[in-house]
Amino acid sequence: MDKLVVFLTFLVLIFIPAISYVCHAEATTSLDTELEPDLKQEKVALKTDDDVVNREEQQISSDGFSVAEKKLLEQNAQQYQFQAEINRLMGIIVNSLYSSREIFLREVVSNASDALDKIRYQSLTDKSVLGDTPHLEIRIKIDKENRLLHIRDTGVGMTREELINNLGKIAQSGTRDWIDKVSNSGDIDSQIGQFGVGFYSTFLVADTVTVTSKHNDDPKQHVWVSSSSNPNNYSITEDPRGNTLGRGTLISLEIREDALEFLEEAKIKELVQHYSAYINFPIHLWSSKEVEKEVLVEDTEEDVTEEEAETEESEVEVEVDEEKPKTKTIKETVWDWVLLNDIKPLWTRKPADITQEEYESFYTAITKDNKPPTTYMHFLAEGDVEFTGLLYVPSEPPYNIFEGEATKSDIKLYVRRVFITNQFRDILPSYLSFVKGLIDSNDLPLNVSREMLQQHKTLNVIKKKIIRKAIAMFQELAEAEDQTKFEQFYKNFSTNLKLGIIEDSNNRTRLSKLLRFNSLKHQDKPITFTQYVEEMKENQEGIYFLGGETKEMVLNSPFIEKLKKNGFDVLFMTEPIDEYTMQVLDKFDGKHKFINVSKENVKIDDEDDIKKSEEEFKPLVEYLKKTLTGKVSKVKVTNRLTKTPCALVSSDWGMSPNMERIFKAQALSDQRARTTYGYATGQKVLEINPKHPIVKELLKKVLEDDEDPTTEDIATVLYDAAILNSGYALDEPTGFADRIHKMLAKNLDLDLDFEESLESDVKETQNFGDETDKDEL
Repeated sequence: MDKLVVFLTFLVLIFIPAISYVCHAEATTSLDTELEPDLKQEKVALKTDDDVVNREEQQISSDGFSVAEKKLLEQNAQQYQFQAEINRLMGIIVNSLYSSREIFLREVVSNASDALDKIRYQSLTDKSVLGDTPHLEIRIKIDKENRLLHIRDTGVGMTREELINNLGKIAQSGTRDWIDKVSNSGDIDSQIGQFGVGFYSTFLVADTVTVTSKHNDDPKQHVWVSSSSNPNNYSITEDPRGNTLGRGTLISLEIREDALEFLEEAKIKELVQHYSAYINFPIHLWSSKEVEKEVLVEDTEEDVTEEEAETEESEVEVEVDEEKPKTKTIKETVWDWVLLNDIKPLWTRKPADITQEEYESFYTAITKDNKPPTTYMHFLAEGDVEFTGLLYVPSEPPYNIFEGEATKSDIKLYVRRVFITNQFRDILPSYLSFVKGLIDSNDLPLNVSREMLQQHKTLNVIKKKIIRKAIAMFQELAEAEDQTKFEQFYKNFSTNLKLGIIEDSNNRTRLSKLLRFNSLKHQDKPITFTQYVEEMKENQEGIYFLGGETKEMVLNSPFIEKLKKNGFDVLFMTEPIDEYTMQVLDKFDGKHKFINVSKENVKIDDEDDIKKSEEEFKPLVEYLKKTLTGKVSKVKVTNRLTKTPCALVSSDWGMSPNMERIFKAQALSDQRARTTYGYATGQKVLEINPKHPIVKELLKKVLEDDEDPTTEDIATVLYDAAILNSGYALDEPTGFADRIHKMLAKNLDLDLDFEESLESDVKETQNFGDETDKDEL
């Protein structure tokens, strides 16, 4: 049997190759017979078959349209011409370069928010309007490869007619005047993103703008296209893709070569968070990020080395442990929608629902100040104009608070939660420039130039109300039981309040009630005008005050000697701005007059005693007038002095000693200004104390011999002492020093002609030196 199997196997091995050769020869002969006629036919070039063409036309390009759909768009597009004003506006935008072109995103997002507001309002009464697109949101997608930026909203959308009316015309009145102004001045940086621009600001960064929109009232979806290469026209076409949006609008911008920064995720995030962080609807950005991922490592035969193979052969273990799969960590780029405006607008919530920590955290976020504010006020202003405000008082004043940019307000302006600017520097006056915060109004137009906004009636009303609210915030702080915060506030910003009294006549009375001053009776703790009035003596003429460089100087001033003795209180004005402030405050509460005790005609006691003294000291008064001619305007007897022989006061219309000192210290002070403001030499009044021994003795000397030079020297020194004691500066300090030296020499019984003796001593010394030289020779 085995021999039979071997024999059959031998036969198979011999015959199979022979059979294969015969079959191959027949097949070759048949193929040659079929190809031979084709080789003789006409040669035809290779081409893509019709099926391939159709497949390519159906492929979707980066802008969402296939080649076939683009052909249909071009074939069915209806061309329209922009309104004349739009043509001019487009020319200004396309042919210029602007530093503020980033506002295009703010404008587009703001328009999207308005569209979402409209559909949300409609859904309140009819839920069906939301249809298959219930989510109200804004999505932004970047296509760097094709230089495209897409902004999609699920708002109300636009019909064909609305595309024509909203994007092809400008309906706002005054636009022609605005365009004329920009065309003539060329200053569009302060205008762009404002009145009459809005949607068209997209051409600041885009060569071509495509708007795809679907409205519930229009069964068809339409595509609006305009290009900067043909700024006079635009086209509208029915979307060949059908209804792809469901509802809403998609704006696709083909970004210009010089604006590629707006295709960076970081830039888009920055702009959204700067301008649109508080939009009511979520704003998502298609964003990438790198994540770490564990993957399996597959071993190949090449990975196994000879040493490993020898090791494996040498292993004789019977049991083999189950090996764990080898893995490695790689970084992988993933894409997802990222929410950009996760911070909700704090000011839109009810104050009762917001904690102090939330207010302080928000303050830090908008001001970058790490120290908590001293106080804050959150309010809703109602009336003809409604707006929400959130104001803060910082814990410390800014550096150089009265210089440069620090004098301009830093209130952020929002319109319907869209950030407009913080450059409207006069929304608060300079004295309130330290106040931080924001206001949000629904009554202001979003698209308006800075100049027009500054003149807008609504903004003027807002300015008045916000000033009142700021002052009310200070008043609440002042009326609190714990005065720690107000004391700190007053230490930092009292000068601002006083500046406000000078500049703001409408709020002068309100601000005056916040002021605090030390006084004769309150040297340690300052008091208000109200407290002073409550403690006034009966029949007191008014509120007494005195200015000086320091509290000690005021306390030792001769002007308050009699007031102190009689129990009157005097307010100390030791800040340079204090007397400027008092010049504009005539009366407190319209009743109590402010009296500067360094001026003449301050009445303290009965005037009958003065009249008797005037008659007795008339010769001395006349003598002093004659001796001090040109130095004082008048000499008079007074009852305001007790310890001091005489004092120099200013006339009712002249500057006080303290005010003159301040004015002279100013860098731009000159002689003409001094004369104008009435403190030039000869405008002072010398008041003498008839009860002082020096004055009585001087009267005797005048009566004995009014021609005695010694009497004149005494009178002049007395005048010089009055200048210094009253707070004025000496005009001739050298002359004053000479008179003092003479008096000292006389009291020391020294020769008054010591200059001649000194000259003779010098000559003797020189002669002695000459004789010594001769002897040596």
